[in-house]
Amino acid sequence: MTRPSTGTNPSTGLAAGTAGSQHRPGDAADVAQIAVRAASLVPGVSVVRPAAVRLDDWSVGLDLHLITWYGHSVPTIAETVRAVVAERVAAQTGLSVAVVTVTVDDLLVPGVDGPGADTAAHEDG
Repeated sequence: MTRPSTGTNPSTGLAAGTAGSQHRPGDAADVAQIAVRAASLVPGVSVVRPAAVRLDDWSVGLDLHLITWYGHSVPTIAETVRAVVAERVAAQTGLSVAVVTVTVDDLLVPGVDGPGADTAAHEDG
């Protein structure tokens, strides 16, 4: 999801339309943590791993890798994760979200892959 830059509020240094209680992240790790928490809230998502965070003064680009549960629409999960992550990152950082790329690495099957299953067995790296 691409959001256009909204400009900066000179009094706060934040993007226009953001509240003063929001702050700029200290580094890419802060943005990654926000993105992982947001993506984890999407139904059908089991595991979220940030692959890349491209951060500059005004915008951010994110690449996320997911493991999802069988029975959920992968395209729907991917689009929902894109939207939720872009919204949450923009709201909490004041940055414009240029892109959120979602890659689904694996699909867990209920009855075969339980909630306590070792997800490392499903990851390539």
